[in-house]
Amino acid sequence: MTQLNETRLVAASLEDAFDYTADFANAENWDPGLAKSARTDAGDLGVGSTFDVIVKFGPRQSPMTYAIAHYEPPHRVVLEGTGSTLKAIDDIRFAETPAGTEISYTADLQFNGFMKLIAPFMGRALDRVGEKALDGLAAELGEVE
Repeated sequence: MTQLNETRLVAASLEDAFDYTADFANAENWDPGLAKSARTDAGDLGVGSTFDVIVKFGPRQSPMTYAIAHYEPPHRVVLEGTGSTLKAIDDIRFAETPAGTEISYTADLQFNGFMKLIAPFMGRALDRVGEKALDGLAAELGEVE
């Protein structure tokens, strides 16, 4: 299993940062590792809400389905993703600070199939994926100078 950890401080309020990030349909706007993200159910956002995403691995694209497994507005959302080559648990936490909102993002990644063979050699490349995703989220929510 591979774990990615990133933290960013954003200018958005705690509630706005949580609402935007928890709705994983927005992820294609901030995560350059995603080609597409869309919500696949209706109703209020919460436990059980589902999203289809297309993940980019270099020139390859792979579909995944994410579901909200834990929903604690405005402090924490946990999404579980499954695809043919990857299982992911994204644990995103939000804390109000005097300067804005701190977002802590932890992703536990378990690779399957051919990806399981090459994942041990992708260390820094995977770290950059996490960094770029949180950089994109901070840009969407207002970076704190």
